[in-house]
Amino acid sequence: MKWLHTGVGLIVGWVLFFMFITGTVGYVYEEVNRWMQPERPLITPHIPKTKLIDTGQKYLEIHAADSKSWDIFLPSARDGNLQVGWRASAKEGERRGKYIKKVIDPQTGEAVNTRDTIGGRVLYRMHYRLHYMSTDISYWIVGVCSLILLIAVVTGVVIYKKIFVDFFTFRAKKGLTGWLDIHNVFSVAALPYHFMITYSGLIFFLFTYMAPSVDYQTNEEQYKQLRAQIFPKVQSVEPANLHAPLQPLSKMYVQAQQVWGEDSLDRIEVSLPQDKNSRVKFVRWETDITYNPYDYVSFDGSSSKLIEQPIKQYTVPAMIHNGLFSLHEGQFAGPLLRLFYVISGLLGAAMIASGLILWTSKRKPKEMKKEGGPSFGFKLVDQLNVGTIIGFPIALACLFISNRLLPLDIVNRGQWEVHIMFIVWAIMLIQPMFRPTSRAWFDQSLIAAIAFSCIPLVNLLTTDRHLGETLFIGDWNYAAFDLSMLIIGLCFTAAAVRLKPTDPLESAIYRREKITATLATKRMGRT
Repeated sequence: MKWLHTGVGLIVGWVLFFMFITGTVGYVYEEVNRWMQPERPLITPHIPKTKLIDTGQKYLEIHAADSKSWDIFLPSARDGNLQVGWRASAKEGERRGKYIKKVIDPQTGEAVNTRDTIGGRVLYRMHYRLHYMSTDISYWIVGVCSLILLIAVVTGVVIYKKIFVDFFTFRAKKGLTGWLDIHNVFSVAALPYHFMITYSGLIFFLFTYMAPSVDYQTNEEQYKQLRAQIFPKVQSVEPANLHAPLQPLSKMYVQAQQVWGEDSLDRIEVSLPQDKNSRVKFVRWETDITYNPYDYVSFDGSSSKLIEQPIKQYTVPAMIHNGLFSLHEGQFAGPLLRLFYVISGLLGAAMIASGLILWTSKRKPKEMKKEGGPSFGFKLVDQLNVGTIIGFPIALACLFISNRLLPLDIVNRGQWEVHIMFIVWAIMLIQPMFRPTSRAWFDQSLIAAIAFSCIPLVNLLTTDRHLGETLFIGDWNYAAFDLSMLIIGLCFTAAAVRLKPTDPLESAIYRREKITATLATKRMGRT
């Protein structure tokens, strides 16, 4: 198992590091979305939700009258902007039309002209869809990596019999022993999270990974029944093909409040808004990890009558699936629990990074004694460690900087943000080939420190959404992004100071001078 733990961890370690970093962004993707679109209006407090709903409905009636589905997203603690969305009509050759989403200024009722950006959502999707390849291939790569991580976590618990004892025995500055302790600390600190996030990730695509088994054991009808137990279908609304105006959504919202007994509306979903059979669904924040059947209230859109909603009877498999799904995404989590998710995700990345460094540290003395120097495989792992563990965060910082510096009118601007990220990452992967490893660690740590520290500065110079403004008005979600970048920059600065290599000759001279000065002081004392 020790061999298995070491081998499987090394094979996919760099991909897993990428998955953990981008997956952690997913827990705060709404906050990242806001920062990457500085044109959005700052939070305007004390606007009644009924007025916001009327504003959203009016905009949709003007600009999306032909659409068969509308969405109104109310401001929340995480994203303080009013937003609307609708599905455009499908063009020739399309299965369905493009989904359009707009930020609405609650004061003017008009859409805000925001910059083209990938936002936090695309970064989040990268952790399970990767990039530049088909989703089918991505799902299988991610699935294999997740399975290998699960094996590594299980075997890690087995082979380190004193893993929990060693957790409280941190021995810093002791080379291999120190890295082993660091790896143990990062692994044990969020061990339940590591099990949960890995196993639940595999459950996401169970019908993809278990397809051969399912196909062998079921026919088409049985397969449909199997899926229906886990993914119950929502009954679709059939159009009456009779025009009927949609009643004011704000009045229906007042009735929904009476049903819930509280004000926790998240969004409004409207089906067939201009049809006699229109349906309106008011959805509140998730209140249960396995999905609460009372989290939405439905109305007849043309008459504003409350529709008696049958209580969903989830099967046991569906409740287990929904529970694991909710645990993985953490969308039900409040601020403190979401912070715990972010810290756990970063600990997962640190666990993988320390494991990769531990692999090279353990073999370095033997490799350095080889005639002709270290082997190609050892040097490759060493260079990939530098280019991924430090290089990918640098690339991510460059993505955020490019969000501010790229021309606003450039074609496919959002995609260019991604291209820049991967171009920078490629450069960081190549750079260690031309530098001694110790120097490459220092170089990239220094670059990372500068890059992350520059993000708030670039934001200050290019927008009016800087810390001086956001802290003054108390928009802590927006300010937290800049503050986080400064903290990460300070962490990389500390790493650069720690990793700064010293010239052996200079070190020897310094030690000799220090010894001479100490002896002279002692002689003066005796005199």
